[in-house]
Amino acid sequence: MSCINGQNSDRFKEYKQLTKRVYHFTKVEFITEEGEFNEAICTLNIPDLKEDSPPYIAIYYKRENSEWFTESLYRKRVRFSFQDRIVKLDRTNFWDWFELNEIKIVIIY
Repeated sequence: MSCINGQNSDRFKEYKQLTKRVYHFTKVEFITEEGEFNEAICTLNIPDLKEDSPPYIAIYYKRENSEWFTESLYRKRVRFSFQDRIVKLDRTNFWDWFELNEIKIVIIY
């Protein structure tokens, strides 16, 4: 066992080939005709997602006349679960959905 800078090489696995998916939703897609949040955007089917490799997920938001921003501006963590090739985003990730014009969900796995 060799340690470099305090890291044991048995503690990590390096992935050379990663996939990046970007899901883009506009207000028309994440707000229902009844004016409610469309929960369907919280469930994403990713056929080649591996159970032993948790995905990295970032959510970007855009309001009218604003730049894109991330949840990190609010020091908020992205909450999600993944199982059986399905990523389920927690509804709390979209707490101010009524003020948004666009949402982008980036998944790297």
